[in-house]
Amino acid sequence: MENDSTSKEAYLFAYHKCVKAGKLTGKTMIKLLKWAVVKGWNKISASNTNRHGKQRIKQLIRKDQGVTSVDVSKTELRDFQKVARKYGVDFAVVKHLNEKPPVYSVFFKAKDQDAITDVIRAYTQKKLMKEQRPSLLERLHKLKEKVASAPKKVIHRAKEKVR
Repeated sequence: MENDSTSKEAYLFAYHKCVKAGKLTGKTMIKLLKWAVVKGWNKISASNTNRHGKQRIKQLIRKDQGVTSVDVSKTELRDFQKVARKYGVDFAVVKHLNEKPPVYSVFFKAKDQDAITDVIRAYTQKKLMKEQRPSLLERLHKLKEKVASAPKKVIHRAKEKVR
């Protein structure tokens, strides 16, 4: 008898505590909201607007600053992205599926117009420098010819005997 009443009391105590813990009262709700503010949950929604560099087109348009675009081929895309990241420009890359060879459109914020012109200028300068630079094979052939035309040194291997 005594055993049954003790277990019943323990059961009821545990049941009431669980029910009380499960209920979301006004005080617990306020505590939860304060905790969320302290932990920075409001920063999660703001993180999408603070992205920089390469991003999706939806994220770029969501910034509500207008968008301009430039068409780039696949071979030029990687170098173009490097220069754009260097200048800190927000951009999005979209591939045109209906064209062959594939053409990519790079979208920028219209607000970054000055930075975009700097990016394009730096990219074209980099590309021109690559084209003007002589190839490595040509330089190697010239060096081979130079070494072949130079007089060869004669090495004396005979040792003199010293007493």
